[in-house]
Amino acid sequence: MKLACSFTVALALAMLPGCGASISGLCEDMCDCTGDCSPDDEDDCVDNLEDAEREAAAEGCEEQFDEALSCVDDEFACRSDAVDVDGCVDQVENLSGCAGIQTGLKFWAAITE
Repeated sequence: MKLACSFTVALALAMLPGCGASISGLCEDMCDCTGDCSPDDEDDCVDNLEDAEREAAAEGCEEQFDEALSCVDDEFACRSDAVDVDGCVDQVENLSGCAGIQTGLKFWAAITE
């Protein structure tokens, strides 16, 4: 009975909506894909995305940031040691339009470099 209860709780938790894409997880995936990231490069990726997130929040563009990040998480593909998230151009442009071009560029560079 105890095992069945634990399984039910675990299943219920697994079905809850997630918190969305993780900045650190995306940076780790990017580094794994390119194969040439040092720990400092991965930290820089996280820092740049967190800066872009703060800038977006300051401009009231949290939704656009979340949509861009979620798209990158969904579309992420590693092709020939390069990150392919070309399907997210519109979402990053929406972020740029809301929070400013520099924020959008910072976001895009962190994911694709």
